[in-house]
Amino acid sequence: MKHLDRRTFLQGLGVTAAGAAAFSTLGLTARPALADVANGDLKFLFVFNNGGWDPATVFAPMFDQQNVDMEPGAQPMNIGGLTLVDGAGRPSVRGFFEQHHDRTVVINGVSVRSLSHDICRSICLTGNSSGLQPDWATRLADARRTDFTLPHLVLAGPSYAGAMGAAVARAGYSGQLDGLLGGGLLDDSDLPAALPSPAAERALDRWMSRRAAARADGAVDPIEGALMDDYEEAVARASALKGVRHDVSFTPGFGLGTQGPTAVEALSKGIARCVTVSAQVSWDTHANNATQSTLFESLFADLGALMNLLAATPGEQAASLADETVVVVLSEMGRTPRFNASQGRDHWPYTSVMVVGPGITGSRMIGGFDDRYYGRTVDPASGDIADGGTLVTAGSVGATLVELAGGDAAVAMPGETPIRGMLS
Repeated sequence: MKHLDRRTFLQGLGVTAAGAAAFSTLGLTARPALADVANGDLKFLFVFNNGGWDPATVFAPMFDQQNVDMEPGAQPMNIGGLTLVDGAGRPSVRGFFEQHHDRTVVINGVSVRSLSHDICRSICLTGNSSGLQPDWATRLADARRTDFTLPHLVLAGPSYAGAMGAAVARAGYSGQLDGLLGGGLLDDSDLPAALPSPAAERALDRWMSRRAAARADGAVDPIEGALMDDYEEAVARASALKGVRHDVSFTPGFGLGTQGPTAVEALSKGIARCVTVSAQVSWDTHANNATQSTLFESLFADLGALMNLLAATPGEQAASLADETVVVVLSEMGRTPRFNASQGRDHWPYTSVMVVGPGITGSRMIGGFDDRYYGRTVDPASGDIADGGTLVTAGSVGATLVELAGGDAAVAMPGETPIRGMLS
């Protein structure tokens, strides 16, 4: 097996506790600010909202459609080029769009083809119902996997690694990744266990490195070779992470208020290209749809704080991390146009996605809902609604993100049509 760039990457990471030198090799020290950030250098922060949100509460102003029940007291809200829904008790929603509308695209009428949470979650994040394809964050991270120690860091929420599992690391809700790095997991052992001495640990690291490299080089079966390559890479990543275990905490917490700062730290230090976060609340509200309004207010309060933190954090190539980080906010499905007997909404196979950051044409609404509350078709070249155009699917959203990140959607996701009209 030849390792080429991968082997160079592994040697750069090192397999001892010399973490500082390893991170310098990876380019994790500050770089001069640039006026623009190339698409291939963009970072991504995915904010997943579990359970299926109601686009008609914020993203879809369907006031002129008799088939859609709007929230009592709601009214249209026009900010920049965005036409949204305003409601009482949601100052954070309005405040977010007032501050960030020029960097925001809202994509309405996104098809996820199903009413099942599990299937919609897979389609929403991968474009495929099998659960075997990598999600968008993993694809983007894997494209630059040798540049980051944890290319896709999952602090919370669903993740589909597919065949790109070496690019993904889960932090664990209870801080399992921190426990692995610091040895705290030994405290949960049923049998007494102690950490090795520093000298013994270094010796173990060297042995593991040599063993992994030998297994990778000696593999005769292609599948075994791929697995051993990934294992060798994992050993190198684990050793490099030890160098920052006292500087970075990967314990996510259960809300965006704690996950956000951890995500920003991982992005700003160049540890990860993509981070996925998810507050541990459910949007699956089949009764009392007013709960959606409360959830949106909480979400946008956290998003506002997150955007402020990104703006206040120096970037690696731009003045601030906000200038080189794309924030993608999504949920696996939408909710029905009419209220049910419990004044809630049930599952619906069309939803909305919000994208905020550099590289897109802000103050823009893409797609929409028709009088049946189905997704409308668009001209993918312009992003404008067009009869006979292309239905906006989760796959086309993913293909657009691939191209936003500097990739080629035709190669990475053949058959999916990116909406290039939303890209700047």
